[in-house]
Amino acid sequence: MDLAQIYAPIQHDLDALDGLLRAELASEDPFIGELVAYVLSTRGKLVRPALTCLAAEAIGGGEEERLYLAGTVELIHIASLIHDDIIDEAEVRRGSPTVNVQWGNQLAVLLGDLLFARAFDLISRVRHPQVAPAVAQAAVRMSQAEIKQMEYASEPHEHEGVYLEIIEGKTAALFSAACRGGALLAGGTAPQAAALAEFGLAWGMSFQITDDTLDLTSRPEELGKPIGSDIQGGKVTLPVIHALRCASPADRAALLRLLHLPSADGQVQEVRLLLDRYGAIEYALGVARRYAARAAAALEELPPSPARQSLRALTEFVLVRPR
Repeated sequence: MDLAQIYAPIQHDLDALDGLLRAELASEDPFIGELVAYVLSTRGKLVRPALTCLAAEAIGGGEEERLYLAGTVELIHIASLIHDDIIDEAEVRRGSPTVNVQWGNQLAVLLGDLLFARAFDLISRVRHPQVAPAVAQAAVRMSQAEIKQMEYASEPHEHEGVYLEIIEGKTAALFSAACRGGALLAGGTAPQAAALAEFGLAWGMSFQITDDTLDLTSRPEELGKPIGSDIQGGKVTLPVIHALRCASPADRAALLRLLHLPSADGQVQEVRLLLDRYGAIEYALGVARRYAARAAAALEELPPSPARQSLRALTEFVLVRPR
């Protein structure tokens, strides 16, 4: 099942969301309008708003408020990417120049701030008392995880638990809040909301582990940015952690030397050879599969519906998708 089929039960929501975001971000200032138009033109697969709306649809409601929540999580995500690109000094995002390359770091920071502010405005219109706190806590966890990632970026490490803690905070927590919020807005029971929160968390973990692995295995045209950018940016991902943990002393020393080098032609290929020697890619994808299976199991709490079928299909898509 491709993404268009998966999104079919909530495609009307995603179409309405595009109009909502353009209306909410509209400005009388032409320059702000240019910045916003550029960001909206380079959005990805809309997985966060899609999961929000599918979670609500699987329960059977939510209507207008689920769009406010979907818009909130998408704006938080876009704003965090803009700020991440500044920190990483990234030049390309989804095949296009990053905002910081186009307009400089100062304007990129301010644009990210504007999107965060608009997200706060949208979530303030959601009346359910548990939804805004859940999203706010996820946003806090995202920031804490990014700080922790920088704390560990200066030296390659073998701590799988630290890596999992980081990706749970920076990625999975927002997916979890989006799914839980969608369920609550649709009038779901406490067990249903908990099941969808678990689905979002486990699916988000699988998503990020697979994403980190694609950084090493995709082609540049699929990835939308240079291959191995995580390694060159100092991020320690699960394949590297596994290889460092399993490598012989000589190979471990060679891998550490490569990871400490400034980015250079051939560096990623040499790293990949060492990772392949210890089955690091296969190991990471195996962990991602276990999280995807956990996400699928959480859906048993929900009644059968096209939306639940789409959520189930996403647990397969997450493992085989292009970037």
